[in-house]
Amino acid sequence: MQESVEERDGEPDPDAFGVREPGRFAADVEYHGVAGDHDYLVRVRHRLLDTSFTVVVDGVEHAPKAEQKALEAREREAPGDDGQNGAPGPTGAPAPGEDDLRFRVAEHFTGADCTVRRPRPDAEHVDSERITIRTTGFGGAGEVEIRHGFRTTHLVPSEGSPSAVRDATRAAHPVRFALLAAAAKGAKFLIPLLGFGALFSGLLDPVEAWIEARIRPVVEEISRATAPAREWIAEVTRPVREVIDTLLSPLRDAVRWLLGLLPEITLPVDVPGWVIDVLVPVLVVVAVFAATYSGIAHRRRELAASARAERPASARAERPAGVRTEGARTEGAQSRGAADAQEEAGGAAVPEEAVQPVAADGSGEEGEAAEASPCAARNSARSAGESSTQN
Repeated sequence: MQESVEERDGEPDPDAFGVREPGRFAADVEYHGVAGDHDYLVRVRHRLLDTSFTVVVDGVEHAPKAEQKALEAREREAPGDDGQNGAPGPTGAPAPGEDDLRFRVAEHFTGADCTVRRPRPDAEHVDSERITIRTTGFGGAGEVEIRHGFRTTHLVPSEGSPSAVRDATRAAHPVRFALLAAAAKGAKFLIPLLGFGALFSGLLDPVEAWIEARIRPVVEEISRATAPAREWIAEVTRPVREVIDTLLSPLRDAVRWLLGLLPEITLPVDVPGWVIDVLVPVLVVVAVFAATYSGIAHRRRELAASARAERPASARAERPAGVRTEGARTEGAQSRGAADAQEEAGGAAVPEEAVQPVAADGSGEEGEAAEASPCAARNSARSAGESSTQN
């Protein structure tokens, strides 16, 4: 996990990302992946009831919550200034990044939702991706997903992090976790059936009787004091209530007549009431088990797809927003360039060097940078054809 450590007076900031050791109640995790045409890196500080995060979009780092507050402060001080001038907020808060993105953050108990708003040519911003951050358990792990359009991309947690360990454990034992979720849901139905609710109610009866005895005189006094006002209001509103009752009477009669047309459905055998009471919890438990099992399998497939679709780290760092890298070209482009070069050379054989990938610095070594362009392939093939003609 990449650490982002800030220093305060020569000492590491205890609130900085990556400083705190992961545990049951806290973990700093990086999530990365490709959503649509954009590379995302989300750094999340998972805490119990206090989750915070920063986002790196196409190489530009943002603090969405701080940027949202800074933009709101600028709009309050100067309603016509929406932050286009890039000036910092009145409290020294960060200004919008160079990609001119805006964010809308909604926090909740187990995480946060962050909407990425992208600029349009008319200088307006529209909602684009939606980042959902969840903290699970007591704050020691979590997950991040991005919804773009009708698709949802699950970001991959950094290797060895508590979130990655959690995903691997759930994927290795899906039945166990599905049974635990089903058991937790079934307990909500079984506890009332076993009479624990009545037991707790009996234990609290003396407390309720004591409270009622203390507040009953106050309630009776308030009722006697407000009785004349309530009677006056009832007399004033009686004509209105009679008119409403007269207008709604035909509607009630029509509904009663329609209900009388429905046939009565009776079962051939008498079903005891306890069967329904037991059948409903069983169906709910089975549904929760199936949904949890399916969700674990679906998340495992989505994480594998996100890991395969992710670009190399060097390509992400050098890639401008909305521009594809040389390394992302397919092998089909190599074959098309070689075929064009061979056609221009009059059928002459194309040397292998013309279509082999070369490094970006021209050293000829293989690397992750780029491949030879079709123009270079054509020139090399043309030279080979001329040499064969002269011989």
